Amino acid sequence: MRYRIITVLMILSFASGVKAQEAPRQIEAGIRLGLPLGVTGRYFFTEHSAAEAIVGLYNKTASLTALYQYHFDLSTLTVEGFGWYAGGGMHIGTRDIDGSQEFLAGVDGIAGINYNFSDIPLNLSLDWKPAIHFNTSPDLPEFAISARYIFGRKK
Repeated sequence: MRYRIITVLMILSFASGVKAQEAPRQIEAGIRLGLPLGVTGRYFFTEHSAAEAIVGLYNKTASLTALYQYHFDLSTLTVEGFGWYAGGGMHIGTRDIDGSQEFLAGVDGIAGINYNFSDIPLNLSLDWKPAIHFNTSPDLPEFAISARYIFGRKK
């Protein structure tokens, strides 16, 4: 029962950040190299608001993370396509602890820098995603580089 409640809370907290707005509806998908290692997908609701899902495998752990992100464009201060983002969310998964599989759930933060190439549909990002688990020790040094293909982007 506890796991169902946590799962429902995760879904509701993720959905609460989602609002019907005029949006670019941009979809990105790719790989995440770091902690957690895995696949990542991101969907932009507006120019600045996005949701990211990460399916990760690391240190005898399998996890699913849902994040809300707010993106800030730095193109006018730096180069076209450069920005940063911050946000948070939750995760669930399993972890092998002393030979037994333990349920894993907790909250995550995320902050990073982003670059969208102008000539090819590719996004690169470098982020820090600390995770605090409800029932095991936290994973605070979670840095990663992600490479994502940007679907349907027109020049």
